[in-house]
Amino acid sequence: MTTATQCELTDFDAVIIGAGVAGALLAWRLGAAGLSVGLIEAGAGTVDRAAAVAAFGASKDKPLGAPYQAVGAAGPEHPGPMNEYYDQAGPEDFLSTYERIAGGSTWHWLGHTPRLLPNDFMMHSVYGVGVDWPIRYDDIESWYCDAEAALGVAGDDAEWNGVHGAFRSAPFPMTPIWPSWSDDYVARAVNGIEVDGQALRVLKTPAARNSRPYDGRPPCAGNASCIPVCPIGAKYDGSVHVKKAIATGKVQLIADSIATRLVLGQDRRITAVEYKKEGLLLRASGKVVILCAHAIESAKLLLMSAGAGAPLGVANSSDQVGRNLMDHMQKSVFVRTRDPVYPFRGPPSTSGIETFRDGAFRRNRAAMRFSLNNDGFYRASNSSPASDLRDAVQQGLFGAKLRRHLLDVVSRQLRFSLSTELLPDADNRVTLSQLTDRDGLPRPRIHFNVGTYTRDAFLPALYIVNRMATALGGEIVEEDVSVEAGGHHYSGAGHIMGTCRMGTDSRQAVTDANCCAFDHRNLYIVGSSLWPTCGTANPTLTIAALSLRAADHIATTEFGLRLGSLT
Repeated sequence: MTTATQCELTDFDAVIIGAGVAGALLAWRLGAAGLSVGLIEAGAGTVDRAAAVAAFGASKDKPLGAPYQAVGAAGPEHPGPMNEYYDQAGPEDFLSTYERIAGGSTWHWLGHTPRLLPNDFMMHSVYGVGVDWPIRYDDIESWYCDAEAALGVAGDDAEWNGVHGAFRSAPFPMTPIWPSWSDDYVARAVNGIEVDGQALRVLKTPAARNSRPYDGRPPCAGNASCIPVCPIGAKYDGSVHVKKAIATGKVQLIADSIATRLVLGQDRRITAVEYKKEGLLLRASGKVVILCAHAIESAKLLLMSAGAGAPLGVANSSDQVGRNLMDHMQKSVFVRTRDPVYPFRGPPSTSGIETFRDGAFRRNRAAMRFSLNNDGFYRASNSSPASDLRDAVQQGLFGAKLRRHLLDVVSRQLRFSLSTELLPDADNRVTLSQLTDRDGLPRPRIHFNVGTYTRDAFLPALYIVNRMATALGGEIVEEDVSVEAGGHHYSGAGHIMGTCRMGTDSRQAVTDANCCAFDHRNLYIVGSSLWPTCGTANPTLTIAALSLRAADHIATTEFGLRLGSLT
């Protein structure tokens, strides 16, 4: 471990660890209220978007981190490929990764922003599985509206108001992103088909992607590289609010700085955050400390902070820190349609099927959300269309024959993907590895297993896709074979949740309903680590809603300030 010299840094009203979407929104709201904020970020503070696009284009295998790994090369270690950074303890690999960079993983997200459903907050009460959240949909609905305004969400109110009981009290800020040709083609073929008494219906997916100029950002131009980088900034990422936070004049971004310990005082308050920057071991102190370092890194930091008064780690008297790690298990099915559907245009996905996100079946197996995708067979094992071109040339096709062949083969490619929920499991957890990173800090050791509740959803899901393929006059040509475990193929969704769940009982949870740690009344934990259960919604909008709600609570309770609504 590099020798570090310790010194002190100026005190702040609030110290925030992590400049992803949660930390950025909190810093912006608290800074705009006149509070001084230290925003500590492990990765680089800025991204040259053009350079990121070029780095992605030049990368051979096109991993999610390709545009960003070189950006923070001089700072703390970038998480990188999962099996190079995680210490995988099995029995299955955890498949999702994240970014260390100002703006966090919203740089490489797709941009989908569905809300959690009312029953997602009450899984134990309604279905007898999992646990209940300490809040209900009604408690967060207005904050969903504020989050949609802050991020800039495009959606169709008429389609989404009341889906599975999820009412809306304010319209989407923008009209929806236009559906693709294949979205409309699929909708005409499958809408109304009944499966287990529920009718299929294709809806335009809400997305934090501009359908018109919004908040100084341009409308989507259909560049199709949303994962992992939007070339023009039409898709929201957390750097938007990092910049807004800095513009308040009250927020200091402390980039390329890795938090190493939360310092615990005799009164059980967190007196300082210790972090490393350029060989120095520094400290930042504040009246409140807010941990927003993503589910894996937040748990790791709390566990690294073990010491006198906190033998299991900070905020861990419940022994729940690091436990109940979750993700959405994804599966792709590739269908060759009868008619052309013309993929590879526009965002990778613009519509989906919400029909099976809730229902009585959740007593026995996972809910699922289907996405209709616009990227053909790009994510198949043969990585079309490059493989189609290679195969055609090897067959001796050339000129007009080659063009006709490719038009026929590539234009009829359609990918369905599904995300299934995972129940919380105390044995799915993050602990500290004996392996260290280049900063001498423990790597996250991950124990992970996908249970039968989730696996039992795969066969019904394939049945549904088969019904849709038949309605399209097409055929299934391949399932996602990226990973095989127990006879089921799946991949990670990049939706890393759990490890510091909220609840009503300090013996079973890490924070209360206001994101405040039970053990330390000036420590707040905000982000997807709070999730008691995961539902099927992409988590970013809920992260944003809870962050805005927490900012309001912190400003009011800790500083006597009122922030007001954004809508």
